[in-house]
Amino acid sequence: MHRFLYLAGLVLLAPCAAIAEEAAKPSTPEMKEKFQTVIRGQLAAFRKGDFAAAYKFAAAGIRETFPLAEFEAMVKSSYPSIAKNTDAVFGLTLDDGDKAVVNVRVVGEKDESASYQYLLQREGEEWRIGGVYKLREEAKPAPI
Repeated sequence: MHRFLYLAGLVLLAPCAAIAEEAAKPSTPEMKEKFQTVIRGQLAAFRKGDFAAAYKFAAAGIRETFPLAEFEAMVKSSYPSIAKNTDAVFGLTLDDGDKAVVNVRVVGEKDESASYQYLLQREGEEWRIGGVYKLREEAKPAPI
């Protein structure tokens, strides 16, 4: 299990550093739609429990690191709200033409939600999910 988390961390954070060094700009509406289509496709596959279909949206680096069974186990244990998602709301989207970062608020099956950054990368003419990073959310102070 620790191997999953360590490898997932390495695989997931590498694209984030790479896009930060490039001149990423707010994505055009057309590019946003492409990225959202990929993410929505994977989330829909997870909702159906079809991890083989969800796996097809993963970038080559993820597929090389995690065979399908390990991918399924990693998603279920490390990203339960994604594995059993019911909805998603898309936010800020940046890209440099080869890599993209998309902020997504994912709603889980018990109406809990969490924010993630999806890291996408171009593979030929297709866009694939190269990683998902859970955003840390600060607790809001209670009103006085």
